[in-house]
Amino acid sequence: MEMIRSQVDAFVLALEAWHVISSRARNCLGHLDRATDASSTVAGVLIEQMQLSDLSRCAQANILRLPNLGRVSYCEIAAAMDRYGWRFHDQWTGKPERPALEALGSSLPRYLQRVTRAAEVRAETFALGEKMLRFHEQDGLSGAEIGKLFGVTGAAAHASIQKVRHIVELRRRHPLPPPPAMC
Repeated sequence: MEMIRSQVDAFVLALEAWHVISSRARNCLGHLDRATDASSTVAGVLIEQMQLSDLSRCAQANILRLPNLGRVSYCEIAAAMDRYGWRFHDQWTGKPERPALEALGSSLPRYLQRVTRAAEVRAETFALGEKMLRFHEQDGLSGAEIGKLFGVTGAAAHASIQKVRHIVELRRRHPLPPPPAMC
């Protein structure tokens, strides 16, 4: 007997902000909002409002064909779909397809390992940016001074601080919902 998982909708931007998917995966999903693309089943839904429920209207094959997506980015998206109880749907019958991660077959463990490592790197980079932001806001250090402390240019430190501010704001606006419980 298969366990049924209820569905929890999450914004694609929240998934990116909380390091569930990469910026690359989010950017590729932005291609789904193409009114001129016949394969786009979410045309008219901007990436800023796109949720997993919108992606569930897509066929798995159409997601795999997104420009520059790649298998690792697909794996990130598929893992999020499976985690939150969503399935892609066949574009002809409208029936749910198999769990999204199954499309990766025997190479799944390798891709999951790469996805996990990439998420760890994103989290480490974010933590470093948070430290830079604290030096800037609490100690009043300039970008150049922070850059010297971290062995990067002042411009790189400033860019890191700006990115962290942006992610913090996204996290404030889009909290990451917990995965649904099995029923």
